Amino acid sequence: MTLMQPAGSPRPRLATLVGVLPARRWLRLGGVALLLCATALPLTAQIRGRPPARPDYGWWFSGGASGVVLGSINDGATQSRWDFGSDPLWQVRGTLEKGIDEATTLGVSLGYGVVDLAVTPFRTVTVPEAPQVPCANGCQAQTELWSLMGQFRSGGDRPGFHTFFEGQAGVTGFRNLRTRDSTQAPIGATRQQFDLSGSLGFGFGYALSRGLVATLVQDFGMGWHSEADLPEGTSRTWRMRNTRASLRFAF
Repeated sequence: MTLMQPAGSPRPRLATLVGVLPARRWLRLGGVALLLCATALPLTAQIRGRPPARPDYGWWFSGGASGVVLGSINDGATQSRWDFGSDPLWQVRGTLEKGIDEATTLGVSLGYGVVDLAVTPFRTVTVPEAPQVPCANGCQAQTELWSLMGQFRSGGDRPGFHTFFEGQAGVTGFRNLRTRDSTQAPIGATRQQFDLSGSLGFGFGYALSRGLVATLVQDFGMGWHSEADLPEGTSRTWRMRNTRASLRFAF
């Protein structure tokens, strides 16, 4: 039997419909609605959300000077020992570094200088032709001192005064070894040599402004010279001590 609604009579109210439907069915509908809301919110967040942007810690450039104290080096190519003395050997030095986090950078460093040394042959030449060979019996000489290193730096994320550590590894080069007189005669047939080298250092810094820092570093390291043509039992390693002062700029 179908109930007909008289014409012109008002439509059934929502409360009437609620009363008609069983309470159990309303509980089921409410549970489904809650489940849909709980799943819709995470899906919406996944669709609309974006991964957080990685912070950019920028780049640093530094320029300054370093005073290197080098130990003696035994060189097989010239059959001589190179003695750099105990005074600092001056270099200009620069670095380019990328910030990894607030206190860590990775980069490269480059140093260059013309330094003096004394060349002493392993054995003295007494034949008449000796004066025709540059530095055959020892002499004062000069060479270009290069360094190219990969650099790791940690610390110094605080304003004002701070401390940090540095580690370097790369090559140290000796180029254009020549006599230190008016002739500037080349010594030996090899124009340049590169030694594996590395160092560890401890430094102090002071932030002059947000992107300008003055630093002073003391590091210690060693290098490995070529062992070709060295007399038996002759060491190929050498040691160095380096004091560096520089200004670091953020950009």
